[in-house]
Amino acid sequence: MVVQNGSNGTVRIFSAKACAAPLEEAAKAFEEQTGIKVAISVCGRHCAEGVAEEATGQTGGDDFLLEIADAGIHDLAIAGAEYLLDDGEVRGIVQKRRRRTIAYRTSSIIVPRGNPKNITCVEDMAGPGVRVGISVIDCLKGLWEDISGRLGLLEKIRRNICYYANGCIAIVEAVATGQIDAAFGWTAFRDLEPERIEIVEMPREQQVLRGTCVGLLSFAKEPENAERLMDYLATAEAREFYKAHGWCTVED
Repeated sequence: MVVQNGSNGTVRIFSAKACAAPLEEAAKAFEEQTGIKVAISVCGRHCAEGVAEEATGQTGGDDFLLEIADAGIHDLAIAGAEYLLDDGEVRGIVQKRRRRTIAYRTSSIIVPRGNPKNITCVEDMAGPGVRVGISVIDCLKGLWEDISGRLGLLEKIRRNICYYANGCIAIVEAVATGQIDAAFGWTAFRDLEPERIEIVEMPREQQVLRGTCVGLLSFAKEPENAERLMDYLATAEAREFYKAHGWCTVED
């Protein structure tokens, strides 16, 4: 599914890298059922590369929406958090009230394979000598506060934060390579580095859910076909592809 010049009825969709695997499976099923071609572009910012990169003043401001706007060729965009498309609506990149939530990702703790610090819960991340990492952009932005705040652990967790990652791919790599002992992430990350990381699930009452959503872009060239794909991605059938990769629905 490679983007080509000219629409020819093809729906072009831009996806955050960590959301691409289930999208590819769902798009294939949609093509088979409708005959409408789907071309997927995956986020190409350097923060989406498989490296453990710390955020700086130059790298921490990478803009998911800017990459979409600069290309100007897509009909739909998929983000790993609703707030990103909120921003897109305000900035005129995403059409207002033309969005669907596909499924949710559930917060978890990610640790290196073998869990050397024996992290079993969020409280363990506040322990002495535990190196904690967070992401300061995209789908994980602010997640550590959402989780730690409800447990009254902001001060204790903040003391242990030593790594500010440039996105979710970077935080997974930092965990996988042992640069940090634990990080806040999603259960769906188990598919990103299954041989190098482990997922520590949180009790249901501590979990934070963030939506993976799809929005119609203001410069869409195939709005009718794009809306058909958008509607399909919100069906029970399409959501099964996401659930197979660790997403959930509110009924789960």
